[in-house]
Amino acid sequence: MDMLDDPRQWPEGAGLYCTMKTGDRTLNHSRFQLQPLTNAQEDIEALAVSILGLGFVLLLEPLDENKYPFLRGARYRPGRIVISYPTSTSWLTMSWDDGKMHEDLTMQFERLVPRQR
Repeated sequence: MDMLDDPRQWPEGAGLYCTMKTGDRTLNHSRFQLQPLTNAQEDIEALAVSILGLGFVLLLEPLDENKYPFLRGARYRPGRIVISYPTSTSWLTMSWDDGKMHEDLTMQFERLVPRQR
């Protein structure tokens, strides 16, 4: 609970990771998906999130690539996500109060995925 009240309580390497990589092609799913990642004691250690086809992981502990191999190459605290459409470009800019440089990544919109009923 302390992590919610004070950003200084977050361990080094904990935080938001974008699992998309520059050059990835994405499908726009009109949905929000949330999956808790738990340890052997059923404690939540991370949350995997997909928002409109963009993948993120909110890691609540320091990064351990042996434990979470799917985070190898993931972008820690991305600065901007640029999404190229056939006729336009959109971007999502994030601001981090840590004094560090944060890399951008660019993706290509593939297509809208129709809702399933």
